[in-house]
Amino acid sequence: MPRGENESVIVLWIWIGIGLLFLVALFITILVASYTKSVKKNKQKVIQMVRNAQTECWENAVYLQEKDRERLAEELHDNIISRLNLIRLNTHYKNMNELNLDLKNSMQLIRELSHNLTPPDLSEIALEDLIADYLEQVKMNIHIEYYQLVFHRDNISNSVKLNMFRILQELINNTLKHANASVIKVSLRISKQYLVLSVEDNGNGFTSGKQTTGIGLRNIQLRAKQIGAIYKLKTQPQRGAKFILLSAIKQ
Repeated sequence: MPRGENESVIVLWIWIGIGLLFLVALFITILVASYTKSVKKNKQKVIQMVRNAQTECWENAVYLQEKDRERLAEELHDNIISRLNLIRLNTHYKNMNELNLDLKNSMQLIRELSHNLTPPDLSEIALEDLIADYLEQVKMNIHIEYYQLVFHRDNISNSVKLNMFRILQELINNTLKHANASVIKVSLRISKQYLVLSVEDNGNGFTSGKQTTGIGLRNIQLRAKQIGAIYKLKTQPQRGAKFILLSAIKQ
């Protein structure tokens, strides 16, 4: 091959090589830009998800606070204020011993209300004892059967204790108000991996799905969600109701 043609071929291959390098560089640039855009988009999605979760947690916290305030107002109005008003009206008709007993009962109600709103230091009391203490007060109004089986208790967080306690309160309060039950059975089982709470009554029961707001189900849903628990409610008209909650214990 003549020298001139040989040089032309070399130059041609050089340009082809440069073109291929350019295409490869362009392809890599497009890939990097696409990846960067995807990462940025995913980052924005994660940030938005975090913001949505924070907003949801805040809304749930506000809702639970409002529910607690409503419960406090209802307890004050229906129980304590009503009892004190009756004592005032009966001042001239009852003797001192009867009035003293009425006042004592009213003070017990206030003590129960205070305990329910602000349970003792959760780090200083086991969950089964916290529940037992609360149920001792409820026994004044209904027959309670409490069963506990505890294999392990050291790794239950204060958040789990508080939310389990509030869920139990919600169930007991609604049973006392609406179920017309004569017996409530409470069962607590704690193992190293799981915590199971069961609450059963022999009351009226109801058709599932028709009284979710009446039994404070949203309140229970939010508290169960906060501790990553799942639950099931079994009930039929005139056959009572049974609530079972399962929470995995974080190791």
